[in-house]
Amino acid sequence: MQDSLRPGWLLNCLLFASLVTAIGACYVWLDARKKEREGQILSMHREIRQFEDQIKENELLMHRRLAPEDLRARAARAGLGLKPIEIGRRGRLVRLPEPTAAEPEPLPVIAGNPPP
Repeated sequence: MQDSLRPGWLLNCLLFASLVTAIGACYVWLDARKKEREGQILSMHREIRQFEDQIKENELLMHRRLAPEDLRARAARAGLGLKPIEIGRRGRLVRLPEPTAAEPEPLPVIAGNPPP
């Protein structure tokens, strides 16, 4: 008569069960990591959208503050006595002459410093 519970068969069953358990544990662990990473990505997208909105608001504010009407009004409120310069609607570009290189002035002679 042959024994139905041989050690090899039992060992094979235990190995198969442990393999299935390990695969299940890995699946659960990967799913948890996926959900964690998904949350990180969503929060990063929210932050990026907030930064883009802040940039748009700041650009709009800069354009409003740099408008000629607003600049004139702020200069008038400051009371600095500035006179307006007419530059037209689109403005103009004034090119200044290039500076010329001048000879450096000689350094003053100080006690203990010999002249060059």
